[in-house]
Amino acid sequence: MGRNSPTSRQVIEQVGEMMRRMTSSMRQEDRKVMEEIILMGKIHAAEMDLSMISPEMAFLLSAIMEIMRGIENE
Repeated sequence: MGRNSPTSRQVIEQVGEMMRRMTSSMRQEDRKVMEEIILMGKIHAAEMDLSMISPEMAFLLSAIMEIMRGIENE
């Protein structure tokens, strides 16, 4: 984006960092799950740059897609 606007990837990183702050009060096994969700949200970062939806929404959709893919492969 522009010099004053964060890129989609920067916004995605910010979303991941906000989610990581939430993990401080979680149990260890829940922290691991949250890390996996954060990674899933970043998988489709290239497609996010091309879409016209907000990076936050794209992050969530990416995570949901990967979760659904995991369910289908079971």
